[in-house]
Order: sequence, then C-alpha cells, then structure tokens
Amino acid sequence: MMRFLLTVVLPLLAPLIVYTGYLVLAQRKARLAGAGQLPRWQAAPWGVITMSGLVLMLISLGYWRFSSGVAPGVKLERPHLEDGEVVPSRPVEP
Repeated sequence: MMRFLLTVVLPLLAPLIVYTGYLVLAQRKARLAGAGQLPRWQAAPWGVITMSGLVLMLISLGYWRFSSGVAPGVKLERPHLEDGEVVPSRPVEP
C-alpha cells in the first residue's frame, strides 16, 4: 500500500498541492497589495533577481570549467598510496 501511495498517488497529487498553495499565496498577496499593506520585500522584482542570479551562476561555472584543470589529452597518474599517505593524481611525464 505504501509503495502505491509513493509511486502513484503522490506524483499525481504533488503538482496539484503545489499549485493550490501558489494560488492561496497569490490571492493573499493580491488582497494585501489592494489594501496597501504589502510588505516591502514582497514587492521586490523577484523574477529579475532570480534570473540575474542564474545568469551569474552560469557565467561563473563556465569560467571555472574552462580555466581550471589540465589540458586535454594529458595522461594522468591515478591517486595511490605511498607510505600510508594518499598521493593525488598528477600528469604523467612522457
């Protein structure tokens, strides 16, 4: 029974529960905005802030990806133990 609930019922109801919660919060926000009582932090442009954060994250991940590591085609020695200590991987000299 638990397997049926977790694999069938929950995936079917989860989007409905999330959407219902969103509607309740959106109606409350609209009601407060109409009365002029909307808190300052809720009036912020959250979409722009979120998209800016995502763009900055992608730029930083791209920079990190292409500016670190070893050159393509370089053979690496596997990490191994020497005298009881782990020696990290390093390029193999030809």
